[in-house]
Amino acid sequence: MEINSARVPQDGLRLRLVGSGETPDPELFLSEEELDKAASFRTEKRRREWTGGRYAAKSLISEALAPGASLRDIAIDYDHMGRPVWRDRGRTRLLSITHSGPFCAAACAGPSAVFLGIDIERIEPRAEAWYKDYFTRGELDREPGTLRQDALATRLWTQKEALLKALGLGLKADPLDIDLSGENPVFLRMAAARYAELGKPRFRLRTLECGPDHSLSLAWQILEGNDGF
Repeated sequence: MEINSARVPQDGLRLRLVGSGETPDPELFLSEEELDKAASFRTEKRRREWTGGRYAAKSLISEALAPGASLRDIAIDYDHMGRPVWRDRGRTRLLSITHSGPFCAAACAGPSAVFLGIDIERIEPRAEAWYKDYFTRGELDREPGTLRQDALATRLWTQKEALLKALGLGLKADPLDIDLSGENPVFLRMAAARYAELGKPRFRLRTLECGPDHSLSLAWQILEGNDGF
């Protein structure tokens, strides 16, 4: 399964989703330095996820931002917050990469965007302790019992992870620093501080279903004048 440059035209967002078996031989798209990086991973699973994410990002860049560029020559860097970016001749585009099970996905934001995050997770039952680690009391109490539905819980989880990536926090922040119990997302503590640091950009939050058992959420900055949070 592959989404070729699915795009939200008014925001400049582009997304590529790649399924297992679609990633070519790493020597065809990774640089020598990246091949060394891939070889350093101790498990085949981690190596496959990393190379799949790189392929999704590089093929997206080649199509959307650098037509005709060799995938091996496309370099993915990181900004000061640890978020992946692509830089070329004075241009910088924010990227986000995610993977779960058979899927790897990458997205690139519009010009000058400072807020972008995506996350994909498998829909499956989870232990009760997991809910307490990831969801606020307001989220758990919003509709008693409904959050325990696997699809809804996974959707909210991917939304939180996408927002934390967009903030450049990832695993450094507590998932409880984001509350999705109301109509609009609420940032708390570390998440609130980082959102203010980024200038409180207006954004969209959307979830897509990837096959019958995966959810993919995207959080991205919108242009002035369009509806969003």
